[in-house]
Amino acid sequence: MCRREMDRQEKEIQRNSTIVGEYKQICSQLSKRLEKQQTSYKAEINDIKEKVTSCESCSSMFTVSGDLQLDNSKKVTKDGDPSLADAEQKLRELELELAQTKLQLVESECRTQDLEHDLAAVMNELQASKNNWFAKTFTQLKEVTSKKES
Repeated sequence: MCRREMDRQEKEIQRNSTIVGEYKQICSQLSKRLEKQQTSYKAEINDIKEKVTSCESCSSMFTVSGDLQLDNSKKVTKDGDPSLADAEQKLRELELELAQTKLQLVESECRTQDLEHDLAAVMNELQASKNNWFAKTFTQLKEVTSKKES
């Protein structure tokens, strides 16, 4: 029974050793791959920096250390894109214009509603005066006809 347990433990140790060996191999392969990618990206960044510094219009946007610098006339957003800042400014202007237009619309609707109320009041007065005129005329006609009959 002890021998069986020893054999089982040896197999488990051997299996664990194999797993650890494979893990170390995978880690070393990934480390090599990471190093290759880092060197290729550093080379690519250096190439881009060389191209930017050689361009007259682009080199003025960066400091010697490679940090972004722009003149104060253009604001830079969190992403660092001045065209995005311009677009956001235009968006704010359009939103303000929209709000003003909506305010004008509400004011004109209020004026229209006031005019409609005034028109309704005038129409009621006109109708009342017509009815009053009609009633007076009818009453006068009755009186005249009753006098003629008597």
